[in-house]
Amino acid sequence: MNNNIPLRALQIFEACARLESCSLAANELSVTQSAVSQQIKQLEDYFQEKLFYRHGGKINLSDAGIELRERLAPVFYDLNSVCSSLAQTMEGEVRVHSYTSLAARWLVPKMEQLRQVYPELNINVGMFQNDIEMSDMIADIFIVTREFQDGYTIIPLVTEKLMAFCSPQYLEQTNLINVNTLDQHCLLYSKHKDYGVDWDTWYRNNDITISPNQRKIIFNHNMLAVQAAIYGQGIVLGLEQTLKVELDCGNLVKLELPACYSGLTYYIAYKTSKKRDQRIMRIVDWILDNYPVDLV
Repeated sequence: MNNNIPLRALQIFEACARLESCSLAANELSVTQSAVSQQIKQLEDYFQEKLFYRHGGKINLSDAGIELRERLAPVFYDLNSVCSSLAQTMEGEVRVHSYTSLAARWLVPKMEQLRQVYPELNINVGMFQNDIEMSDMIADIFIVTREFQDGYTIIPLVTEKLMAFCSPQYLEQTNLINVNTLDQHCLLYSKHKDYGVDWDTWYRNNDITISPNQRKIIFNHNMLAVQAAIYGQGIVLGLEQTLKVELDCGNLVKLELPACYSGLTYYIAYKTSKKRDQRIMRIVDWILDNYPVDLV
């Protein structure tokens, strides 16, 4: 016997012994009966013992097989208990975590529509401001800006294109808003960890010189800047997809100013090993089908 413990073979043996059938074990573990036979042969070579004999569709354990089954039973019970305690406990629940603005301004308004499509699912929505290390202990589906993480399938959702918005009241009460009159208006700045201050990026990308007399209010999050714009305090930059609710209900209007690509792309991500989980894939497909990639 060598020191390389054949864990997969032990798992297959445990299923065969518990179900008293190699074919049933193959179905439970989603492997072929040939793979089961190979793993059992590997385990018998490892122990140098015959573990069971086949009789028709069932198996009879040898004395060595009976002893191995009895010793493995509590081990697999403990493993299942540990995994169950770490995994989600609510059947039918799908956990979706997203960037703050995407979660609050796009995902949450869509919850009722999603619930009508999949009434059997309970959606658990969470949000974060900075990219996190994805884990299925945190959520099943993530909307992030990272392009790669081991073990995850990551699909592009939208490239961030910043456009200018203000409230209808602000537009009515002020002078004409264009590139040449921006210094007459208050710009609502917000900071981002990856590309810095949004209006600075806008000026730089559009090769426009900012006036030294430019009025501004600076916020540490775009959601605060958007709220200030709704209250008529100035002009804000934002991703049109996340502001669609505010545009549709008349809280904001889009201005005829140049756009600016921030350089960020948002991705939807899920653990590759969960691609057969229909609950998760239904929500992934729904988000991909319903997210307005290009509104311009």
